[in-house]
Amino acid sequence: MKSFDADGVQFAWDSTSLKLAETCLRKYQLKMIFGWQPERKSVHLLFGGWYATALESYYKYTADGMSQDEALIEVVSEALVETWEFELDEAGEPISDTGSPWQSDHNTKTRENLIRTIVWYIDQFGEDDSCQTVILSNGQPAVEHSFRLEADNGIILCGHLDRLVEYGKHEYIQDQKTTQSTITSRYFDGYNPDSQMSMYTFAGKSIFGLPIKGVMIDAAQIAVGFTRFERGFTFRTDDQLNEWYDHSMYHIERAREATRNNEFPLNPSSCSQYGGCEFRHICSKAPSVREQFLKGDFVKGKRWDPMEPR
Repeated sequence: MKSFDADGVQFAWDSTSLKLAETCLRKYQLKMIFGWQPERKSVHLLFGGWYATALESYYKYTADGMSQDEALIEVVSEALVETWEFELDEAGEPISDTGSPWQSDHNTKTRENLIRTIVWYIDQFGEDDSCQTVILSNGQPAVEHSFRLEADNGIILCGHLDRLVEYGKHEYIQDQKTTQSTITSRYFDGYNPDSQMSMYTFAGKSIFGLPIKGVMIDAAQIAVGFTRFERGFTFRTDDQLNEWYDHSMYHIERAREATRNNEFPLNPSSCSQYGGCEFRHICSKAPSVREQFLKGDFVKGKRWDPMEPR
């Protein structure tokens, strides 16, 4: 894999792998080193991924000259195709005359609500939005920007910035989030501290050479009968970013050392966070039988590789 050296030690890190290392080294081992995944991908990851991709494409299309209506039709068409599940042949290719719409096992994050949310977001934050895509010195819109930054000790920080925007005479990285919860100021407070938002700001300042203030978060509350949007911000000072960098290097080196020594201690304090870790029932078993339960409840899929293109 591109992000690991010959000894299997990770050297390229994005916010996903960093958060795993911060949360629990056992979870980092199971997901990043071994590649254990639930048999069925999380509906939240699927829905959030399709939604973010649609909006990223929308801003790229409009920056390239499409009208709002043209771009909306294009991204909705793409989302409908992406959420159509085809039967695959023996070579893994879709059989064109078969398939059906994606069926969600969630009451709000459904295919219908995905399309509704895309349309309503563009209606609210489309061409009349006072937030504008930054145009870079080379004339290209700052949309869909992947980054790789050299850090200390041979580490590479990498990831993907959806959009750089100007709003109220300041620059921000923009990110979209979905939630079932009512969106209040407390929701946005939850992103400070947060390694993903800190990495986005750190990378943006490094890449674009602009005084980026932080991340603009456009949050969508997904409910059965409606979608409601709120825009909030999470700010980072240079001192905060320097502190985040030092702490991140600490967690990264700790995970790398754990890999070298094949010792990944459990962090019991994180087992109940965010509704409970997906591996909690595995770690609660005796070490001698964990592998059996892993094979029963998870599959070894393609490991997450931070340097793989999105």
